[in-house]
Amino acid sequence: MTTRHIITRVLSTRDIVTIAILASLGGALSTFVGYLGNLVNLALGVPFGAGQFMAGLHVFWLVLMRVIVPKRGIGTAGGLLKGMVEMFTGSTHGIVIVVVSLAQGFVVDIGASAAGNNENPKDSSRITWWLGAGAASAVNVIVLQLFYFTGAPFLYIFVISILSFCSGIIFAGYFAWETLEFLNDAGTISGFQSSKPVLPNKSPRSIAYRNLPAIVFVLFLTVGSLYYTTNVANVFADPYSCEVKGLVDNPFSFSLEDFPDSEVTIEAELIGAYTHIPPANYTGLLLSTILQQANVRTGAVGLQIIARDGYSISLDINAVMIDSELLLSTSNDGLWLIAGNYDGSMWVRQVILLEVY
Repeated sequence: MTTRHIITRVLSTRDIVTIAILASLGGALSTFVGYLGNLVNLALGVPFGAGQFMAGLHVFWLVLMRVIVPKRGIGTAGGLLKGMVEMFTGSTHGIVIVVVSLAQGFVVDIGASAAGNNENPKDSSRITWWLGAGAASAVNVIVLQLFYFTGAPFLYIFVISILSFCSGIIFAGYFAWETLEFLNDAGTISGFQSSKPVLPNKSPRSIAYRNLPAIVFVLFLTVGSLYYTTNVANVFADPYSCEVKGLVDNPFSFSLEDFPDSEVTIEAELIGAYTHIPPANYTGLLLSTILQQANVRTGAVGLQIIARDGYSISLDINAVMIDSELLLSTSNDGLWLIAGNYDGSMWVRQVILLEVY
């Protein structure tokens, strides 16, 4: 018996199409949710962490998938597919997001089993589903800790885990249930056990009125994502290329390969409030070398360093020109500002713009 025959015996064509559509939508839109999280970080002036209050929206699609196609393993398989779509649609985490989504789908499956593997999830298991969604949302912190936040204080990890857990309960639990009820009312799915009274008149107007909060929230996500991508970040910029502009005589764009004979190697240690990287050697191009090539104009006072996600820092231009431990180095996700004489929050990833002012 072929694999195709085995799959079709377990899943109907409708199930396969449902998983594919939800995983594709979830992967594509989760990229924009990640952008919204970055917008929250920017509003609070931190490079990461605050955006965890949006984390439940990544799990939302996995819960929909697991409820509409109530079979074991659907969460895990859907998480893998969603993560791959998210990676190829521009997630700033790259391959790591596949691991995160896979782990979240696995936890959703565990939560579904704990709630009871029923064809029609009942209201009595709703809280268990919501708690499982919260746990699935929080697991992203653990995975990202393994890849990015090594050395972060336990208290910080605990706080953002709780924030992510609450986000999962709200957005992947309650909001997912509201969406399922909306789809059930609209006749898109059938058999879902709604906790709300049955609508006597399933007109588009009555359905929209009862689900107004969900509709408003979707509009907020859409508008917020569009604002971030068009006014804050340059999400499609090449992270390995940087532009110099502002109060300079020779504005230009460059990559480190353009200065093969000017690279230097320094030893630096990242010491931040939440992250620590032991002393290591970094090879790259000093900012002073770049700015000398651009020829900074008389009267310039500062340098703004801007990342692809919109995060930025400002430095005194005179301090930059004499700093021998301030350089751009190539990392696995783009140009990384190595700031050996500064706090870890000044080590900016995916630098795309140096603006002299």
